[in-house]
Amino acid sequence: MAIDNEDLQLFKIIYSQYPDKPMEFIQEEVLKAKMALLENSEVLAAKAASESNAAEEKGPRFVELKKSDLMLKTRNEIDNAIAEDSITCCICGKKMNSLGAHLKRVHHVDPKDYNRVCGYPEGTNLMSKNCLVKARANVEKALSMRPSRNRSADSQDSNMG
Repeated sequence: MAIDNEDLQLFKIIYSQYPDKPMEFIQEEVLKAKMALLENSEVLAAKAASESNAAEEKGPRFVELKKSDLMLKTRNEIDNAIAEDSITCCICGKKMNSLGAHLKRVHHVDPKDYNRVCGYPEGTNLMSKNCLVKARANVEKALSMRPSRNRSADSQDSNMG
């Protein structure tokens, strides 16, 4: 039976730890170590396969959007896609209040890429004008309900003094 390099290294390591033990003991320990290494390799391979499957299950990555993918082609159609009560998806023509989740879930398109290809300025909010007004009002309301940092710092100072 040929001895490979890994077996020889295991033998040397184990023999150096147990130089006074009989050869049968050393051989058993080498066998145990080899089995442990094989099990560890299988566990690592299973873990890598699981992580790979999990990455695939998270959904496809964004696809690159091209002008040819757009249903709304003219500048006028695209400019009029953002209306008071709805926004029209330039890819499929569907009208809704907001496009962010739709672009990611249905078309697998990054909203920044969508803005670029459609010719919208960077940072354009992809929602109807009414929806944008409501969203801003909700943010302002939430911010007004938070204690301000200055007030909380003042109350800490008065508690200390």
